[in-house]
Amino acid sequence: MPDYLTPEAIEVWHEVLGRVMAAGVTEVDSALLARYCSLEALVRKAFAAGGEPPPAAYLTVLRQHEELLRIAGPKSRVGSGGAADASKPGNPFARNGHRARA
Repeated sequence: MPDYLTPEAIEVWHEVLGRVMAAGVTEVDSALLARYCSLEALVRKAFAAGGEPPPAAYLTVLRQHEELLRIAGPKSRVGSGGAADASKPGNPFARNGHRARA
């Protein structure tokens, strides 16, 4: 954890660290995680103040960071080696060049 994080950002760091690690994020992504935690802390503070909501750009960047960190929900984990959907064939191109059997 970087030493420049505010106490509020450190709280977010501890809160999400387990989920981020379970998603396969490594130390290489620690700067991204730190930025996410800092921005999340600012957004929480804005919502808690009850005045103006945080700027929409903050929320957009937060969602983008969550997707990059693979903690935004199921769609953010597509292609990460998660469980395959049993209703879909393993290789959608397996029949290319072959006729369907009657």
